[in-house]
Amino acid sequence: MTFSVVIPLYNKAPHIERAIASALGQTLPPHEVIVVDDGSTDGGLEIVRAMDDPRLTILTRSPPGPGGYAARNLGVEAATGEWVAFLDADDLWRPEHLANLHRAIAACGEPVGCAFSRFMVCEKGRDREYPVAQDILKPDAANDLATVVRAWLVTRRCPLWTGAVAFRRDLLIEAGLFPAGRARRGGDKDLWLRCLARSPAAFAPQISAEFHQDTVNRVTTTTAHADIPIVCTSIADLVDDVDPESRRLLKALSNQEIALYVRYATKFRTSTSLKFARALYLPQGGRVLAEVLGYMALGFSLRVIDPKGRLSI
Repeated sequence: MTFSVVIPLYNKAPHIERAIASALGQTLPPHEVIVVDDGSTDGGLEIVRAMDDPRLTILTRSPPGPGGYAARNLGVEAATGEWVAFLDADDLWRPEHLANLHRAIAACGEPVGCAFSRFMVCEKGRDREYPVAQDILKPDAANDLATVVRAWLVTRRCPLWTGAVAFRRDLLIEAGLFPAGRARRGGDKDLWLRCLARSPAAFAPQISAEFHQDTVNRVTTTTAHADIPIVCTSIADLVDDVDPESRRLLKALSNQEIALYVRYATKFRTSTSLKFARALYLPQGGRVLAEVLGYMALGFSLRVIDPKGRLSI
């Protein structure tokens, strides 16, 4: 079992060396580390070129891709390992990360196409564990689509994070890769769901990755929430091809994601339309419909009263 590591790079010079070092320093060494530069202008590419390791490959793209998705896709296509693990240029892995994923995959006893670990969220010295429904996810067995979605619904957060996952390369290709050009944000969760619909996942309960939120040039601080989450589009494509329980859970997840996006749009004074309400699955989404309409009304009022403010909700 070999792991290729894909790291997209766009103007992350202060952090990229740390990220690469954490990947190369794994107790289970990676097969290769592929850095895909997306047109950096801050000297980050030169830092990577100065690092001397035969496992390090550098690919370059001229126009930056939305959310790094195009860069990750290029890395997946170039990878020669059986599995592909992702790491952003401003995050890092603890030394046992790949070894933990390897053990989780081997412990399943049946083929899986995905493995993911727990991780820490780090910001200005205030580190916190990302909430995961450990009473639902099974560490020594394959977790199917319904199990992962159930865990997602309980915490209202996707249990899979880009910097803590690995997928079989052939599964990523089969699922269609990241939605480059079709989504500014949320494309990672969209791809995870498409992969999970095809193959179960192994869960490593150890915290072995760090998501750093206090870094430069973060995409999630500069993108709006005006569009329906792309994950809801994939759910619409999947619901007719899964078992009844998975269908029920996927519809609930779509409703939940829409409500969360409208909430964030309200927070940042972004205009929303009735398309969010129309995209809900009813009748089970009746409560969510009331929540969505309430946030839309609140957002309209706030834009009239204080169009440049930001609401803490």
